Amino acid sequence: MRWGIFTLSQIPDQARRVEAFDDDMRQFALAEQLGYDTIWIAEHLFSTYCVVTSAQLLAAAIARTTARIKIGTAVVVVPFNHPLRTAGDFALVDVLSHGRLLLGVGRAYNPAEFDGLNLPIEQSREMFLEGMEIIVKAWGDQPVTHDGAFWKITRPTDSLPKPVQKPHPPIYQAATSPDSFELAARHGWNLELAATFAYRFFRERWIEELQALLAGYERACVAHGRDPKAAQRMIMIPFFVDDTTEAALATHGRYVDWFLGKLKQVSGSAVDQPPLIKGYELSGTEGPKTVALGYQTHANMCRYGAAIAGDPATCIARLRDIKQRLGITEFCLWFNMGGIPPVLVERAMRLAMERVLPYV
Repeated sequence: MRWGIFTLSQIPDQARRVEAFDDDMRQFALAEQLGYDTIWIAEHLFSTYCVVTSAQLLAAAIARTTARIKIGTAVVVVPFNHPLRTAGDFALVDVLSHGRLLLGVGRAYNPAEFDGLNLPIEQSREMFLEGMEIIVKAWGDQPVTHDGAFWKITRPTDSLPKPVQKPHPPIYQAATSPDSFELAARHGWNLELAATFAYRFFRERWIEELQALLAGYERACVAHGRDPKAAQRMIMIPFFVDDTTEAALATHGRYVDWFLGKLKQVSGSAVDQPPLIKGYELSGTEGPKTVALGYQTHANMCRYGAAIAGDPATCIARLRDIKQRLGITEFCLWFNMGGIPPVLVERAMRLAMERVLPYV
């Protein structure tokens, strides 16, 4: 088992943006000190939902302020940048970190981000696939040319620097739909799962639905001549531990509910439902339904195991259950959801490492 921490760098009070990033950096250093294996970061645009606009920028800062812990992205949005820029930037992060990069990739889901960049969200999957083809080629030893629908590289171009890890840093596919799982199986990429989004789509059956998707993934691995158990299966989950379950729930709830309010702005509601977007049918139908049916609350997420808040024994039992049912090889624990005060986050990180993780 590997254990990671996750941050969306959510800063409800933007007057604290400097202090909040300082808090994040201290938590990254603490994670390494305590023996966590990975730090996972994200990027988003135009909202306090997440104020990291460039995962490569934050990853580079982490690379030079840590020495051992691996640095993962959950996720880099491939359509938002030229793939040669993405390949070069993250190769540089791999160099600066002495080979500690884990590249998690996806195509994004918030229409406001595509609108702000004047990009066609309906073509995000096609842009993602073409971008990944260029990135992987750019990390190879030969100059790249490309004649695609979205990017053209007419002159042979050698992307530098090359990453330290060979043939390239591990790639993780953000997976919530059958197409994403099949893509990961086809390319041999690791899986990046998220309890928050699986729950938003599948509600109380989120674990059973992920089991079915993983069964399809394993069949696809066999069809492509790959070992279905070879890839990492990382899952991100909101997590908070305290001496008592009552204390954990009381602290965790208000901050998770703030996040869920932000998520509602992205997914829409039954009253204010956005039109369906090609390629996002599951998100466009099930996200608003989850809100309308009253599932999108901290209490219900904890009830159905999509968030974990409790005393050490409760947390151990919940983590063991998810690990066994989904074949998880890494838990990515989201301690600082919604701007939880850093003193409480750091205490929970220590308590988890001492009284929870060794027993899972």
